[in-house]
Amino acid sequence: MRGPDSVLPRNAAVLIWVPVLLLAPLLNLPAAPVRLGGIALVLLAAAGAVAGVLLSWPDPTRPSMAAWLLAALAVTAGSLLWNGWAPAWLLVAMVAGLALPVRVVWATIPLTAVVAAYLQYRFDPAMEQALTRVFVVALTGTTAAVLNRLLITNRELRRTREQLAAAAVAQERERVARDLHDVLGHTLSVIVVKAAAVRRLLAVDPAAAAEHAGDIESVGRSALTRVREVVHDAAAPSVETELAAARDVLSAAGIAVTASPEFAVDPKLGEPLAWALREGVTNVLRHSGASRCRIELGRADGMVRLSIADDGVGHLGERADGLGGLAGLRRRLQAAGGGLETRPGTAGFTLIAWVPDAD
Repeated sequence: MRGPDSVLPRNAAVLIWVPVLLLAPLLNLPAAPVRLGGIALVLLAAAGAVAGVLLSWPDPTRPSMAAWLLAALAVTAGSLLWNGWAPAWLLVAMVAGLALPVRVVWATIPLTAVVAAYLQYRFDPAMEQALTRVFVVALTGTTAAVLNRLLITNRELRRTREQLAAAAVAQERERVARDLHDVLGHTLSVIVVKAAAVRRLLAVDPAAAAEHAGDIESVGRSALTRVREVVHDAAAPSVETELAAARDVLSAAGIAVTASPEFAVDPKLGEPLAWALREGVTNVLRHSGASRCRIELGRADGMVRLSIADDGVGHLGERADGLGGLAGLRRRLQAAGGGLETRPGTAGFTLIAWVPDAD
C-alpha cells in the first residue's frame, strides 16, 4: 500500500468510504418523480468526492476545489429533499480536508458541520442529535485534514533528505576531485622536475643524479600515501611542510627561492594556506618559466596572508569554466572565511591567499 509519495494509501483511505457513506441516501430515495433526480444527486456527490480526492495531490487545485463544491452542493440539495443524507456529510468533510487549501479548510470544516447538523435538525429536531452531528462531522474533517498534511510533510521531508544526500555526494565528489588535483598535480610536477635533474646531472655528477632518483622514488611512495589519505579525507598538509617542500623542488628546478621567515599558523587555518602554497608552487613549476620565486607569509588586518610571486612569462589566471585548480582553491579558501587574489601579467604572476588570523 506504499505507493509513490504515499498517494495510494491516502486516496484509498478516503475513497473506500464513498459507497459506504452514500448508501444511506440511495436506500431512502423518495418516490417518483423525484427518484431519478435523487439518483442523479447521489452520483454527482460521488463524482465530486472522487474527483476532489484525486485532483488534490500533492496540493489542492482549482479543479479539486470545484469538485468538492459539486459534492457539497449535491449533498445539500439532497438533504433539503429527503432524509438519509447524514452519513454523506462525513464524506463532504473528509474530502474538504484534502481538496481545499489550508487557509480555507479550517473555516470550511466547522461550517460544514454546522450545515450538516442544521439540515439533520429539520427532519429530527433533537438538539442532542444536532450537537453530536456537529462534533462527528467536524472531527472527521479535521482528522482527514491533519493526516493529509502529515503525508504531505512526510513527502517533503523525504524529498529534502534525498536532495541533501545528493548534495553530500556532489560535495564529496568535488572534494576528492579537488584534493586529487592538488595532490597529484603537485607530485607529478615534482617528479618531472626531479627526472629532468637526473637527466641533466647523470653525466656530470652521478651521485647527485642518484640522490634525485631516490627523491623520485620517495615522492612516488609519498604520492600513494597521499592518494589514500585523500580518499579517506585524511589529507591535511601544513604550511611548514609545504614551505620546505617548495624550497626543495623549486631549487631542483633551478628557480631561486626567497621565503619570508616562518611563524606558527593555527593548523585548522593553515591547511587552506598549505593547499594554496602547493597550488601556487605547482603553477610556477608548470607554467612560469621563472628564474626567481618569492614566497611571503605575514599577518595584516586580522588575516594571515600568503603571497607567491615569480618573474616568469605570466599566466592567464583562472579558467572561465571554474574547473581549474585556482577555482577549486578559491572555493577552499572561501569556505575557511578567506579569499584568493591573482595578478596575472606579461612579466610574472602573483598569487595572494588569506584566511582569518586565530590570534
